[in-house]
Amino acid sequence: MTLEKIRQKVRELHAKTRQKLLGGIAVSLLVVGISGYGMASGDGPVMRAVFALAIAWSVAGQYFINRGMWSAMMPEDAGFSTGLDSYRREVERRRHLSGRVLLWSFGPVMLAIGALITLIASFGIRNQGMPLNRTLLNMMPFLTLLAAWIVGVFVIRMREQRKLRREIGELNDLERDNAR
Repeated sequence: MTLEKIRQKVRELHAKTRQKLLGGIAVSLLVVGISGYGMASGDGPVMRAVFALAIAWSVAGQYFINRGMWSAMMPEDAGFSTGLDSYRREVERRRHLSGRVLLWSFGPVMLAIGALITLIASFGIRNQGMPLNRTLLNMMPFLTLLAAWIVGVFVIRMREQRKLRREIGELNDLERDNAR
């Protein structure tokens, strides 16, 4: 692998990492929006507390996800071994980010959506006089899309993990070849 190819891979990984971090901020804003609506619409202190927890968890999650993740690009005059080190750091950053996303980004989203579903179901039961099974039946298209999204998140995450493991293996091979 040439130095220019390594630089290109570092730039691509850096851009993907930055895109993931910005996407996480957008998701956090979505959680704050959903939870803010839920706090304004909810009628009980328990529901308001759950939505407040989702907001706090999401904001704290952004701190823990983004902490130390905004690094500088690889210098253009870097040598081969420095390029490999930079590539390894970027792959490790991606792997570290991938490991933290479920707890600090996906978790608050699921809490906010679960609380919102509970809130909507309680509105249907109390205000419309519908039984729970009819309320859930009316929510079935949304719940189906939600289940598909959850499965998609885990499938995409497994693919990313596999790709990162493969890249770490390639890096190890390159470093072994370079050491000879």
